[in-house]
Formats: sequence, structure tokens, C-alpha cells
Amino acid sequence: MLRSKIVERVFSHKEDCPTVLLANINTSIDLHKNLAKIEEIIEIAHEKRVNIVIFPELAITGYIWESLEDQEIFHHLRAGESNLVKNCLNNIRNSLVDNGKGLEYVFINNAREKNGSLYNSTYVINSKIDHYEESIIYDKIFLTPLEQRYFKRGSDKRLVIDTKWGRFGFLTCYDLCFMDLAKKYAFIDDVDVIVTIAAWRAQAIRDYSLMNIRTDNYYGYLWDLMNSSKAAHNQVWSLGVNCVGSHEVTGSIFWGKSGIWAPSGLPLLQASNMREELLIIRNIDIKDPINQEWVEFNYRIEFNNIYKPILETNSHIIDFKNN
Repeated sequence: MLRSKIVERVFSHKEDCPTVLLANINTSIDLHKNLAKIEEIIEIAHEKRVNIVIFPELAITGYIWESLEDQEIFHHLRAGESNLVKNCLNNIRNSLVDNGKGLEYVFINNAREKNGSLYNSTYVINSKIDHYEESIIYDKIFLTPLEQRYFKRGSDKRLVIDTKWGRFGFLTCYDLCFMDLAKKYAFIDDVDVIVTIAAWRAQAIRDYSLMNIRTDNYYGYLWDLMNSSKAAHNQVWSLGVNCVGSHEVTGSIFWGKSGIWAPSGLPLLQASNMREELLIIRNIDIKDPINQEWVEFNYRIEFNNIYKPILETNSHIIDFKNN
């Protein structure tokens, strides 16, 4: 069914640049449905010779919901660490290649249990590494009030992966609201791409009646604004992958609008805010557009000339280029 929902665009004619699939999908609270959808998307990625696939937040368990019974949610999230899930992720890893001509990376978010606590964790799946290794996992730092009931906050450790195409850093949903985190990725870690994995809602009202301004989808507006700002402020690529459609339990609407923003901040392609779509962007020339921005204004140099950067490196960089 998802094969009829593919949207493809070509960024450049440089075939040595990566092709990325952004999964703008609706997640279920049914683990089996989610795993089946994930497996279908991986199959499509192989068929389409995609290099990187990115899924939205809690793509395996589906996003959490308000409940009078906290144990119901804890039980549901812990089911996401079952052997069924581990087998699925291992099968994905075993299907990956390392020749630049097929699927090499999958970025997927899931609940992770450690020492009796649950973390909202993003995994980097690649044929060279063990994706369960602690140092290669990004734990969400900024948790919403609802998430704080079930998840433990991640440490301040940022995760950077160094690929043959460029450096990637990671945020999860609410992290996007905190600009300093993205700035550290860009100005300290020198990333080229910041990936935001989310289950970002659409609906919130903002009404300025005397100015005749009102929106019922204020959170959706923020998603578009902050992804654009993240790119423009830091002169990096912004890849945002979000859930779409309604939550099975609460009926809350996820904004969708997964997309790609250039280092200029301009949106190049966004998915629907109403229906599932798989965006495939071919041959993304990561380096040249950043260099073009730097020719006119290089914010990193200007910032460092005025403000002495904090000499901290609280990030873990995984080098895939030299392995």
C-alpha cells in the first residue's frame, strides 16, 4: 500500500551523493502493525536504492498517551524491547550494504530499558556496528511533561556520525525547541546535517482577535518554523521526520510535514500534513550548498570571533569513513 504513496525528487546529478527516504507515516499502538510497516518501508528502500531511511519518533511502539493507569503505558513501552523487535532490527541490519550503492543506514527511534528506567532512544543501524552499543545511541534530552512520567531524561551527550557524505547529528521532537542544542551540533561538532525525529502534534490555538489572526494548528506552524530556523541559523541541512494522522487512542492529530530544509533555511520538499507519504530525495549534495552559504556569510567564524566557544565536547562521534 505504501508503494502508491512515494514522492520522488532529484536534488543533483551527483550519483555519489546520498539518497534519503523520509517516512511520513502514521504509527499504531499495535506493535505488529508498526513492525510490518517498517519492514515494508525497508523493502521499498532496497528496491529504490535508497542510502538512508529515517523513521519518526517511537515508530515501533507508537506514541504514548494520557492514561489513568501508568502501568499500562510502561507495559506497552517495554513490549518494544521484546525479542520480536530485536529480531526485526537485526534483520534490518543484516540486509544493509556498505558499497555506496544501496541502503547503508537506518535511523529509528524506540523505547529502551536500562537499569529499570526507560529512555526515548534513537538507534543508528549500520552493517559495521552493534546498534545496541550504548555509545552509539542518542537518548532524548528534553522530555515533555507527559514523557517525564514514563521516560528518564538522557544525558547531555550528543551523537554525531561521520559518514563519507558528511556529519549527521540527532534531535528528538521537543529537543527542536532548544536552539542551543542545535547550535552545539553545528558550531562545536561541525555537523552538516541535523536530523529531527518526531511525533509532533498539530493542534493548538493562538488567537489575536483584534489583529484578525488565528490558527488552530499552532504546533504545526512551529514545526515548519523551527526546522527552517534550525537550518538557517546554523547553515546546516535540516531533515525532519514526523508522524502524521490521528492517534488511535486520543484522536490527537500529528502534523506530518516531514521534509528537507536546505542550509539557507528554504524548504525543498515536505510531505502531506494529512496522509502518509514516503519522500525520496535523490543525490543530496550535502557539502556544496553549505559552502555556498559560507561564501556570503559564515556564521560560525563570525560567532567564534565575538563569543569564545565553550570548550566542551560532550558528544560522541562515530567515524564510519575510516572503518
